[in-house]
Amino acid sequence: MRIIVWASFVVILGLYLFATQVPVSITPDKVAEAVSDAVSESQVPVDEDIVEQVVLRSLEKIDAGQRTRLTYLFAAYIVVWLVFMLYVLRLEQQQQVLDQRLAQLEPP
Repeated sequence: MRIIVWASFVVILGLYLFATQVPVSITPDKVAEAVSDAVSESQVPVDEDIVEQVVLRSLEKIDAGQRTRLTYLFAAYIVVWLVFMLYVLRLEQQQQVLDQRLAQLEPP
């Protein structure tokens, strides 16, 4: 039983490490291309460099917020997992005590 508990902890920890290392698929080249497309379609004159800088800063803030939320999400999962596993281990311990008491009560 303890092996299952530790194995599940390792799996949860591995998922956390994997999920927090997911690369962002939006590159500065893609941003520059999207900005130039949007500016070419726009009927209002705009400075492409300023728009690109603003978009890149916005993406950085969004990425930082996503990583923070992801960290909190996995922290909550780990806390719930720990509480559940402690409960399971406690039930196992109580079961062993009950088995011992039953063995004492049974006639030889």
